[in-house]
Amino acid sequence: MIKQDYIIRMIQEIISLIANAIIKKKKLDNKELDTYEYTTHEILGISPKELTGMNANEIISQYSQSENGMDKLELAAVSLLLFSEEMTDSNLLLKSKLKQDGIFLLKYLQENSGSYSLQREFIINMIS
Repeated sequence: MIKQDYIIRMIQEIISLIANAIIKKKKLDNKELDTYEYTTHEILGISPKELTGMNANEIISQYSQSENGMDKLELAAVSLLLFSEEMTDSNLLLKSKLKQDGIFLLKYLQENSGSYSLQREFIINMIS
């Protein structure tokens, strides 16, 4: 129980950090990005690079039924949005895909998670 609460709090802290970076259009420095990538890998069980290779439906299939599944989906969604924001315009196709998948996942969460989030709604409206 304590471990699960700790993981949920850690996921929520990361989501807040990423959401603030996205909202403020702030680039993360290398130390923040490394810490974030390590923690994301620990929680999701895959590297951020592997996450960018998946589509939204694969991510939903992989995490929605797992322990803390909705929290993991939200972490994956904001991760995709962060990667999209961090990318240069040299790869517009991937940048657009990551953005669309992140928004799709956030909308999925708003409809299916059983909880409504103002932060989620704000990000969806800001990025869409």
